[in-house]
Amino acid sequence: MISKQDLERLMQRADGGRPILSLFLDMSVNSDNKRTQASVFINQKQGQFEELDGSRAPAVAETFERVREWLGEEFSEENRGVVVYAEVGGDWFEALQFPVAVQNRALLANRPVIAPLAQVIESYHHHGVVLLDREHVRILSVYLGTLLDEIEVHGDPIPAPSHVQAGGYSQARFQRRKAEEMRHFFKEFAKEVETFVARYQPDDLIVLGTEENVAKFREFLPEPLQEMIVHTGNAWVDDNFSDIIGKLQPYLQEYEDRERQEVVDLVRDRVANDYLATAGFQGTLTALQEGKVDTLVLGRDQTRDGVRCKQCSFTYARGMEQCSYCGSGELEEVDAVEELVRMAEGQGVEIAFADPGEVRDLRGVGALLRF
Repeated sequence: MISKQDLERLMQRADGGRPILSLFLDMSVNSDNKRTQASVFINQKQGQFEELDGSRAPAVAETFERVREWLGEEFSEENRGVVVYAEVGGDWFEALQFPVAVQNRALLANRPVIAPLAQVIESYHHHGVVLLDREHVRILSVYLGTLLDEIEVHGDPIPAPSHVQAGGYSQARFQRRKAEEMRHFFKEFAKEVETFVARYQPDDLIVLGTEENVAKFREFLPEPLQEMIVHTGNAWVDDNFSDIIGKLQPYLQEYEDRERQEVVDLVRDRVANDYLATAGFQGTLTALQEGKVDTLVLGRDQTRDGVRCKQCSFTYARGMEQCSYCGSGELEEVDAVEELVRMAEGQGVEIAFADPGEVRDLRGVGALLRF
């Protein structure tokens, strides 16, 4: 499963002097339950790249053959997206697969292209799903609609005092004891959730059970964990994962759409009032390079021609004959979207990917500024 760590590793990869193929594949099936679209795209791109540089044609052909071999041997049918990075004429080869589709795209560059991969990673939250009853808790790590890990704990009953083990309890005393046992279990379960959050670092928490149990359990959670809860609902602790996700999916989609729209609206409002925000590629690029950006809002699946100064590395979202910062005339062509994403990821800036229509009035990109 893909993660932020994959982005960090790819960004840190040193230039090996050979071109890198970055290949993004939509592995969704068609109406005939086949993945012919990806195969056709691979064949087309191989032909184009071989024609572009005849001297590298054998190395390109070998690289694409490695891609086909990996798809035949390693691709898991339940997934819909694949990213392959391969060094043309070299040994490095890395493939990632995940259960959501990506737009078909193939590029040759001197480093791995990460923007489409970042779009997938940043567009989905990592959820911690807690299911409980009064004696049992399951904690699920869920990302991209997939179960990454599961922790299951059964409460350790409080031993009965020796003087009542033979004679039992009255009804009233039994009820008090069960209430005490529930508090004991919920305290244990809250510690398990705290340990889970520290280990797995989910973006939020969802707590499911009966309305009464969920309300009582929340009282045992530390305040920081209570603030992470974005949804509560009814479910049985033993429900299977597909049923749980089926119930949650409409809510999660609505929640993520609403959260993204709130960020876009805030950028739009601040831009209109000229207050700690910017819109458009060049203004946003400049703010990122000056370390001012808190949150980046970017339309999905965009590309944008730009240039970067070889002398000082300042990047522009338009053609330039000379760097306005250092005066150098040595400029190289880049994709300004790729540069935006790399800068944002490198600075730990939050990125919200929006539908292009949502950010059209921002000219495709905008940002909330720290200062």
